[in-house]
Amino acid sequence: MKIGIIGHLKFPIAKPYAGGLEAFTHAYTNALVNRGHEVTLFASGDSDPQLPLTGITPNATIPESNARLGRMCHDWIESVEDEAYAALMLQLSTSDFDVIHNHSLSPIPLQFSHLLPTPLMTTLHAPVLPRMAVELRRRGPEACGQFINISNANADTWRSLLPEQSVIHNGIDTSFWVRCKEEKQRRAIWFGRILPDKGTHLALRAAHRAGIPLDVVGPISAQNYFSTEVQPLLRPEDAYHGHRTHEELCTLISQSAVTLVTPCWDEPFGLVVAESLACGTPVAAFNRGALPELIGKSTGRLAKPGSVRELAQAILGCMRLPGEICRRVAQEHYSFDRMMEQYESLYQSQSDWSFPNEVAA
Repeated sequence: MKIGIIGHLKFPIAKPYAGGLEAFTHAYTNALVNRGHEVTLFASGDSDPQLPLTGITPNATIPESNARLGRMCHDWIESVEDEAYAALMLQLSTSDFDVIHNHSLSPIPLQFSHLLPTPLMTTLHAPVLPRMAVELRRRGPEACGQFINISNANADTWRSLLPEQSVIHNGIDTSFWVRCKEEKQRRAIWFGRILPDKGTHLALRAAHRAGIPLDVVGPISAQNYFSTEVQPLLRPEDAYHGHRTHEELCTLISQSAVTLVTPCWDEPFGLVVAESLACGTPVAAFNRGALPELIGKSTGRLAKPGSVRELAQAILGCMRLPGEICRRVAQEHYSFDRMMEQYESLYQSQSDWSFPNEVAA
């Protein structure tokens, strides 16, 4: 099929990834190409040139906002993004794509969806975004195409706006995320972007309460938070490894006895859970967002959100869980192949949809 992918513009779709959405979009685009489809990714011009990329703007990312203005300016970012997406949608109105799949965080593709020669598909990677909500209320969901959510929990947050949604859990490459041969160490790991929403400081406190050293891996997205709430908690036996490559991260996860996932908000999915399980490492996490969908009794333990005491107990409970079961669950439920097959099934059924182009904006 000929497929157009609309990426988001907050960060480039390139390594080292700023977050899960960048990693997902990169892997998803490559997977479609490898499965024989003709793919074009519309994203920031500073994305990976090895992708089938059409840059729709070179200067819409958050780092560019910082570079130009000396600070992150959301109004500036949204203005540049809106112009880029509006121009793209006009361009796509005369395209011959079989599928146009929207992974952006913008309301503009929804606003112009009636112009497209094929129904727009949108995957919702985040809880309700106010600007998208306004557009859905204005036009109605039936005028904006088909919607796919990445978890039942996240779908529930959109339910009042979108009564009809498909749910396809995100997947990971279980041929890349594998159990390394090195033996497990009595250490825990926390990985991801370091900012208050991710609760890195709570992971450190819980690990210390459980008597387990913690390895922290990831880019510092909030320097003040790291300096005041994370770094002071690091003990000599702990380690901050910085922003590592995925290959290095895979080894660190595989060697760890348990992964800690400590969101201070309702995570819409949680790729770190799937990646950890694929590496044969159980997960101790806060019981919120989509995490209860991903973590069962054979693969991890859940704790009351924000409770350091319960998370410490969960850490100790995970120490007894066999890594081979974690690995098997990841392969069966969170593999990229499983996810791609589900999306391809939706793509192939698109010709059966009823979506009149006459619907007015």
